[in-house]
Amino acid sequence: MAGLNVLASVLVGLGAQAQPDKPVVDRPQAEKPVVTQPEAEPEQPLDTSNLPEAEAIFKRYVEALGDPEAMKKIHSMKIDGRYVGRPFEFAARLTIWREYPNKFHLKIAEPAGETIEVGFDGSKGWERQPGVGLRMIEGLRLIELRDSSDFWGEANWETRYIEWKVLGRTTVDGQKALGVYVKALSNREKALLFSEETGLYLGSRTFTVHPGTGQPSEFETVLKPYKEFDGVKIPMGMLQRFKGDEKATEFDYVKLVLNPEEKHDFSPPAELLEKIKNEKNKPTEAPQPGAGG
Repeated sequence: MAGLNVLASVLVGLGAQAQPDKPVVDRPQAEKPVVTQPEAEPEQPLDTSNLPEAEAIFKRYVEALGDPEAMKKIHSMKIDGRYVGRPFEFAARLTIWREYPNKFHLKIAEPAGETIEVGFDGSKGWERQPGVGLRMIEGLRLIELRDSSDFWGEANWETRYIEWKVLGRTTVDGQKALGVYVKALSNREKALLFSEETGLYLGSRTFTVHPGTGQPSEFETVLKPYKEFDGVKIPMGMLQRFKGDEKATEFDYVKLVLNPEEKHDFSPPAELLEKIKNEKNKPTEAPQPGAGG
């Protein structure tokens, strides 16, 4: 479902600059492995017999989501819930607004007043982070944000990714799953995990920089159970964790409204636009008399 990669970027970005991700999934020994984990123990060969093609896995996922005509009727949504994780000590209020085809706004507000926000209006991206403040998102991070803001996410795999390949079978919290390697337009790589039983998207695995250690670490996103809304299945949150971390970060969706009547503004905050305008109009200091010899 859309927005999952944006949420992953929020967590990874708290305390460290994320590096291009590399997928992690149990897979058989191959002539040229797609990914190797730094200083990792050799992985055990897996059963790769009768694996479906990647295209078949994606198409089954789209079918599992629900009625295509019902999906076409959904053009926006608002999610209310709670967030538990860094950098906050206690649970915070979570609000997510989405609009087709790729507008996105996430807000995490904790009781003491600290706020995290990430927004994308279809062309411009911005964020508000503790210790950083309010700023525009530019460069590679903007490309990655655009990559990950697609309303239907992995269901739009043909336009979302430039490469895909079946990696093999693995498990996600005890569920049998198929791993598919993908590379996005930004060249970011990851392994997508789909349920062998239902065909639904279960989450992803990557390598990225751990905010606490500054070292490459396996990062996993696991979706919460799906709930059906007007004929379309939507996951009700997710868990995100670095390998070895005792506690997972949790996004828990409590209320989800499709096509809300209230129109949401996805543009950068007025205070940020005003700040940028003032900086552009700020006069340059005139050279002092006698300067320059």
